[in-house]
Amino acid sequence: MNARHLLTTAIIAAAAALPATAHAGFYSGDELYAACTADRDGKDYFERSYECLGYISGAVDAFNTTREVNNLKSCIPGDVTISQLRVTTVNYLSKNPIDRKKSASSQVFAATRKAWPCPTAKKATAKKKAVRKKR
Repeated sequence: MNARHLLTTAIIAAAAALPATAHAGFYSGDELYAACTADRDGKDYFERSYECLGYISGAVDAFNTTREVNNLKSCIPGDVTISQLRVTTVNYLSKNPIDRKKSASSQVFAATRKAWPCPTAKKATAKKKAVRKKR
């Protein structure tokens, strides 16, 4: 057996070990909710808390970067803290247990959009027109 054949066999074996169905992300809303609501008296509380905050802040950074690349501003006010993002996300996950089966990033996105909705194109255009009229 040559190296290429061994590599191909290893890749096929690894792919076969993966579950047949997977959600769109690597981390589910259920997993994020579990990390964010870890028992304060648990031995892994600090690790889980950092996991929660790190995931949420990373997801929000990714959303904001995507908006920036597309010449759009973030819809989340600049003075919002990571702690506020965590509370918003946990509240959303708590109230939408069925959606926790979806990817965690989609749930962070949904939570932030509900808390801080982006203005629609029509509203943004109307605001610009109103500012121009005042001048």
